[in-house]
Amino acid sequence: MLLYRFILIQFLQNFAVAFSFFFCIFFINSILLLVQRILLKNIDLMTMLEMVALSMPQFLIYTFPFASLAASSMVLGDLGSSNELLAIRSSGIASSRVYRPLIAASIVLSFVTFFFADVVLPWSSVVYEERLQILMQEMPTFEIESNTVNTVGNIVLQNGETEGNIIHDIVLLSEEEGENRTVLSERGTLTLIDSWNYIYSLRLENPEILITDSDDIESYGLSHADSAEFFLDFSEQIPSLTSSAPVNLSSRDLISGIAERSESERADMLSWHERREEEKLALSEALKAVSRGEEDGSYLISTIAETDSEIQSRGDHPPRNFYSQYYKAELTKKFVLSAACFCLTLITLPLSMFRVKHGKLTGFAISLLIAVAYWYMLFAVQLEIFNIHSSPYLLIALPDILITVIALLLIMRFRKAR
Repeated sequence: MLLYRFILIQFLQNFAVAFSFFFCIFFINSILLLVQRILLKNIDLMTMLEMVALSMPQFLIYTFPFASLAASSMVLGDLGSSNELLAIRSSGIASSRVYRPLIAASIVLSFVTFFFADVVLPWSSVVYEERLQILMQEMPTFEIESNTVNTVGNIVLQNGETEGNIIHDIVLLSEEEGENRTVLSERGTLTLIDSWNYIYSLRLENPEILITDSDDIESYGLSHADSAEFFLDFSEQIPSLTSSAPVNLSSRDLISGIAERSESERADMLSWHERREEEKLALSEALKAVSRGEEDGSYLISTIAETDSEIQSRGDHPPRNFYSQYYKAELTKKFVLSAACFCLTLITLPLSMFRVKHGKLTGFAISLLIAVAYWYMLFAVQLEIFNIHSSPYLLIALPDILITVIALLLIMRFRKAR
C-alpha cells in the first residue's frame, strides 16, 4: 500500500502539470483565437467567461487522454532515472505492482472522459446555443469597425466611418456563378433581421451597381437607384464550437439517430442492388439481340459499352448513407477517446525497462510524440469513414487497437528479455 500510495501521488501531481499544459494548448487554439473574431467582444466579462466555460468540454475530452499519457510517462521516466524502479525490483517487488496504480488511475480517467463526452458536452452544447441566441438578439447589429474590409463568404465589404449601424463610403464586391457585382454607396444602414440564422439587411442610399461577366469582359451592366437592399449571411462569423451536430450529441441520441437512418439506408441499398440487377439484365438481353442479328449491331454495341462502363464506375458496393456513417463514427469516438486514457497509459509501461537521463523531461517528450501520432491516426481514420463500404466502428477504434497491440508486444518482449 505504501508503494501504491507513492505511485498514485506521483501520478496525480504529474497529471495536474500535464493537464494544465494540454488544456492551455487546446484552450488557446480552440477558444481564444475564435473569441477574438466574433461578436462577443461587445458583451461583459462575466458573460464572455460563461461562454468560454460552456465551450470547454469540446476539447476536454482530448485533454484527459493526453494528460494521462504524459503523467504515466513522467512517473515511470522519473522512477527509472533515479534508479527507484531498480531498487523496487531488487527488493523482490514485481514491476506489475508499480503498474497497478497507473492502470487503475487510467481506468478511472476513462470513465471521467466518457462522462464529459456523453453528459457534459451535450448539455453544454444546448446551453451554449441558447445563450448565443439570446446574445445575438440583444445585439442590434453586427460589429463593423470604421475604415475596415470585411469578407463574408463570397462578399467583400469595404467601408469608411461607422456610427452605430450607419455605415459611410461603402464598396461592396461579390461574385456568384461567374457574375461580378460592384456596388458603391455613400451611406448604408445595417440591420439584423433574422437572429436565428444571423441574416442582416444592408439598405443603401443612391447606390451605383456595376455587373460584369467573368467569361466576357466586354459584357457589363451599369445602373443607378434611389435605394437598394442587400441581404448578408454572417453565420460563418459566429463560432460553432458547440452545436447540435452529431459530435455534440449524447450516445443515446446517437444510437437513436443511427436507428432512424438504418431503415432509410437499407432501402437505399436495396434500391441500388435492384437497379444494378435490372441494368445487368438489360445488358444481357441487348447482347443476345445483337448475337441473333435482331438489332442494329453498331448502335447497340455503343449503348452496351456505355451501360457497362456506367455499371463498372459504380463499383461493387452501394454508397453508404452520409449521416449514418457520421453518427456511427461519432458514437464510436466517444468510447475510443474514453478508452484512450487506458490504452495510452498502457504503452508507457515499457518505459520502466529503461534508465534514461532527465527521466521526467524525457518521459514528457516521449508522451508528446505518442500524442501527436495518436492524434494524426484518429484524424486520418475519421477522414476515411465516407470512403469505406462498411460500418466505421472498427475503423474509428483502430488507433486504440494499434496502440494496445504495440504496448502488449513491447511488454511481452521486455519481460522475455529479462
